[in-house]
Amino acid sequence: MHTHWKNRLAPVALGLALITLVGCDAAEQSAQKLAEEAKKEAQALIEGSVGEVVDEVNRQVDSLQESTNRALGKDDKEQDTEAQQEDPEKPLEQGVET
Repeated sequence: MHTHWKNRLAPVALGLALITLVGCDAAEQSAQKLAEEAKKEAQALIEGSVGEVVDEVNRQVDSLQESTNRALGKDDKEQDTEAQQEDPEKPLEQGVET
């Protein structure tokens, strides 16, 4: 009689083990998908934050330059003239070597 129950119990135990393994595999895949989505969201958040920080630094630098120029008594026209003088286009000199 014990062998009869043992013969029936073995396939049931095997089936439960198989179901458990399938459930674990599904849980692992779900966890991997969730981790990938979280990683993508974190990267997007970081990129957005970095962009905002760079924009803010640029605004502060521009503001500092403007206030420095005002303190030095320079106006916009003088700044444009200085910028052109710093980077003039130099014509190529042609010469003949002898």
